[in-house]
Amino acid sequence: MKILLHLVKADLAMFLRGKLALFWTFAFPLLMLVMQMALFGQDVKLGPVSLAIVDLDGSTESREYLWQLQVGLRQQHSVDFSPVTTPADDAAAQADFVLTIPTGFAANIAVGRTTDLALRSGHGTGAAFDAAYGLLRGYSDAYNLNGLHAPPRVALPPPPPAAEQTLDYRLFLVTGLAGMVILSTSLMGFAGPLVAAREGGMFRMYQLFPMPTGVVVAAWCVSRLLIVLAASLAMFVAAWAIYGVRVHADGVQVAAAIAMLALGTGAFLALGLLIAAMTNSVAAATMFCNLLYFPLLFSGNLMVPLGGLPKLARAALDCLPLNAMMSSIRRGFTGGMGWSTDIYSVALLLAMLIACLALSARRFTWMPRS
Repeated sequence: MKILLHLVKADLAMFLRGKLALFWTFAFPLLMLVMQMALFGQDVKLGPVSLAIVDLDGSTESREYLWQLQVGLRQQHSVDFSPVTTPADDAAAQADFVLTIPTGFAANIAVGRTTDLALRSGHGTGAAFDAAYGLLRGYSDAYNLNGLHAPPRVALPPPPPAAEQTLDYRLFLVTGLAGMVILSTSLMGFAGPLVAAREGGMFRMYQLFPMPTGVVVAAWCVSRLLIVLAASLAMFVAAWAIYGVRVHADGVQVAAAIAMLALGTGAFLALGLLIAAMTNSVAAATMFCNLLYFPLLFSGNLMVPLGGLPKLARAALDCLPLNAMMSSIRRGFTGGMGWSTDIYSVALLLAMLIACLALSARRFTWMPRS
């Protein structure tokens, strides 16, 4: 253990002496945080949320209500609604919300009686759906106010009990930037330097010391894990101090989210180690890292929400290790993490960690290959 701690300390000291590595690990994510908050932090739309509207009354009054509702939904800037009027059965079955105006809507208005509308939430939970329900309720209340002293003319059912706290874009962005740090540190900041050190002959001195290979590799991984956790903490502190980002989950949920972050970091560090073990040059390692980094950066649900993709594409991307990890971390920070929802993420990241370490152990060498 003493040898491991000495190696971790030495590797951290070497990392902290590199100004370029410090910039890309700590300063660049903070700059991205400021830029993304300035561009999207206030006006980003959640969604899209599909709304199927079924008008069983077919009266002038029901059409007027629907017209006012859709005008209001187009003018708001919180949720990206995709309304579908008089949908087919299959379209209604796939919609996120189904709003049904029952028969007798016009007759109820004529006698001053309230009409209970049916609103079914078919798919999903979270910030977009909570905000969507609030908007539908708000525009119905505004429609009621046209009658002033008259009784309410429409009423929506109460929302279902929320299973978790709201995830706004600011918390979404901070967690996504933590994922970006994991990618950059594990690939660009780990695989490439390892190959450069091996091909430059720096690893030969480790063979002079009486210690197992696994201790040296573990020390490198632990030092990078500490760096990722420190960079993530710095971003959360900056987001809290500057933009007022808050985490409303309890301590157990936050600890589970941090544990998932650490597990994901270990899995991607093992991937970086595998790339270093299987490539013979810095150029080859850099090429493989770029082939993985940029596709994962844009498809990993990090800074740009993937809600606009087709459902089949979103379901396929959710199966990737990075996307599964980010979903679990966000559920932890909003109080919705549990074994039933996150066992897949844990199993997938553990399988990735074990497989990459096993393959790396077979290919790892201290001597240059060129």
